[in-house]
Amino acid sequence: MTTAASTRPRVKKIAARLGTVAAAATVLVGVNAGMANAAMQYSGDFSWRATAVKRLANCAASDWYNNSRSGAKITTCDGAGSSSYWDGLHLTAASVHTINGRKVAYRSDQSCPPKRGFQYVKCWYVGGKTKGNPVITVSILTNGSGGLDTAVDWYYL
Repeated sequence: MTTAASTRPRVKKIAARLGTVAAAATVLVGVNAGMANAAMQYSGDFSWRATAVKRLANCAASDWYNNSRSGAKITTCDGAGSSSYWDGLHLTAASVHTINGRKVAYRSDQSCPPKRGFQYVKCWYVGGKTKGNPVITVSILTNGSGGLDTAVDWYYL
C-alpha cells in the first residue's frame, strides 16, 4: 500500500525532471533564434549607408524568393532601410542568405547599375536622388536548396 508520505519523493523527482526539460527547451529556443540571425552573411562594400543598403537588399531578395516579385511589384520594402526587422533571415525555405556588396563605376545618366546575377530584383536611390547618396541594384547571383546569394551593386550620385 502506498502512503501519502511515500509518494512525495516521487512527485519531487518528476517535478525536477519537468523543470530540467523546460530549461533545456528554453535554451534550444534561444539557440535557434540566434542561428536565424547567424544565417545572414555579408561581404564586400556597402557604402556609408551600409545598414540601409543591407536591409533593402534583404527585403527585396526575400520578396523575390518568397513571392516571385521584382521591380515595381515590390512595394513593401520602401521603409525597410530603417527597420531592424530586416537584419534577420526571412526566407521561407532556405537557411542561409548571403549578400555581397560591390561599388561600381559612376554612371553619368544617374541610372541604376546593371544587374550582376541572373535575376534583376530592384533598384533604389538610397536616401533620395541627391548628391552623395548611393544608387543600388539588387540582383540574385544563385538560388538553390537551402540558400540564396544576393548581389548589391552601387555607386554614389
